[in-house]
Amino acid sequence: MGAPEPRPHSGGVRWALLLVCLAGCEPPADAAVRTHADDWRDEIVYQIVVDRFDDGDPGNDVLEGIGPEPDDLARFQGGDWAGVRGRLDYLEALGVTAIWLSPPYANVQRTESEDGYHGYWPSDFTEANPRFGTLEELRGLVDEAHARDMLVILDVVPNHAGRVFTYDLDADGEIDPGEVEPPYADPPYEAPLLFSHTPRMWRAVGDGYERVTLGPEHFHRRGFGDLSDPLQKELGDFPTGLRDLDTERPEVVDLLVDTHVWWVEQTDVDGFRIDAVPHAGRAFWASFDARLRRRLAEIGKERFLLLGEVFVTRPETLARYTELDQLDSVFAFDLKETLINGVILEGRPPSVAVPALSTNRSFFPASGQPGGIGIDPWSARAVFGDNHDVFRLRGELDDPLAVEIALTAVMTVDGMPVIYYGTEQGLDGTRHHLSREPLWRAAGFDEGHPMFAHVARLTALRRGSLALRRGTLEVRYASRSGGADEAPEADAGMLAWERAFEDERLLTVLNASLDDSVAEVPTGFGEGTLLFDALEATDVPWRVGARGVLSIRLPGRAAVVLRSRPGRE
Repeated sequence: MGAPEPRPHSGGVRWALLLVCLAGCEPPADAAVRTHADDWRDEIVYQIVVDRFDDGDPGNDVLEGIGPEPDDLARFQGGDWAGVRGRLDYLEALGVTAIWLSPPYANVQRTESEDGYHGYWPSDFTEANPRFGTLEELRGLVDEAHARDMLVILDVVPNHAGRVFTYDLDADGEIDPGEVEPPYADPPYEAPLLFSHTPRMWRAVGDGYERVTLGPEHFHRRGFGDLSDPLQKELGDFPTGLRDLDTERPEVVDLLVDTHVWWVEQTDVDGFRIDAVPHAGRAFWASFDARLRRRLAEIGKERFLLLGEVFVTRPETLARYTELDQLDSVFAFDLKETLINGVILEGRPPSVAVPALSTNRSFFPASGQPGGIGIDPWSARAVFGDNHDVFRLRGELDDPLAVEIALTAVMTVDGMPVIYYGTEQGLDGTRHHLSREPLWRAAGFDEGHPMFAHVARLTALRRGSLALRRGTLEVRYASRSGGADEAPEADAGMLAWERAFEDERLLTVLNASLDDSVAEVPTGFGEGTLLFDALEATDVPWRVGARGVLSIRLPGRAAVVLRSRPGRE
């Protein structure tokens, strides 16, 4: 991806940075903000849990007397932005084009059961997390990534703060049992709040910013919500005592917009992955997203990605958050549930994945957001095999061949593929903290690892193919017999889809069962066309038969990406 020419930015940005500096923050030396993104369908995203990737600066490992505990993955491990910057060569070799980083804010350090290593417990939205490094180090990482034609996505948390206060229900000035996560209340609790931190956000003032300390009025103060109840999910505190912001309050919306514009001005990042979207109302998202886009466009940052975590599998619900003025796109949890989990890991019939591959598109808007990334939400959805909130692929099913075909699927469907850090090194963590292993200790950065090589082949194929990045997708074959069936059919586990753009055409065929399977797959190729595996697992061609039908046999847990001539296009 070629970097666009620098865009002019307003003089107000420079004055804003000056005022911020006078308020106690040193701005980066190069404070220019410009548009680096072109077409997000061209990107291959690599998700990094910063504390778990690499420890580039041991000097920031200990803070407030709390340091890494290598034997307990619920606690800090020591990764930082310097560690990420030091591994950009590794990421380039893997072939990724964008990195997604943990939330950058200062965080609540520790609770009874775990540490805030993941970044989702903001204690001060105006300060960089000192465990990850300084604001200047983050900007340096972003600048170097841009110099390598890589984009950077920041995880952000507009829904809640960390456990920055406790409900003093008996007004005795002490934290008593039941006061950390009291039951949901309607109306809000009027009890005093015992603040353990000073949560702050930025407010735009003239050409600059001032810090605003949040008080009780900025939070819902409802106590712990039942996540199965839609209203409590939006108004209640998040598990572990995360304090829900009052996103219906206009001042809170103003502060959240100003704060996140400030982060973009300071870092020049290219998009946000937005956490916990269903925990705030859609009216808030429509206001926050639309205003953020307008403000960023004013300073020269366009095509800024707003990608939401809507952790549900119903396509109707996923699509609802991409309606007018809301998110550019969401994560494809429907595809994760049906294709990755259902077909590949659990052996269900491939036919169950057809809606998530194609027909679910009808739920989504046909065009992108005004002032957004210029791509419709379906085409920009983030497709993934695993992430920090689910089992790793090898944690779910410890079979490297299953992981290979899962990643082949992720890289060849339409959407924006996302690779979870360490999957390319065979990490096999399971629930919660266990799937967030410290990569530099658990596996290292072996570019000769077979899974690294497989991912690198896939990324090279996708980067070189307009059909995979921009093309249409048509499901060509989906067996109604799964690999886990008691009496599987001859075509058990067989699934095929075709991508086409102009005169380029590729056919992905995978066999999710354990045994050899055969299928007669209709294609868009002409009779007699020789097809070769673009992943070069074999150099033996397949010949397309009469009426464009391909007779194909694949061994168990295998996938091919077929095209009409060998070599990379």
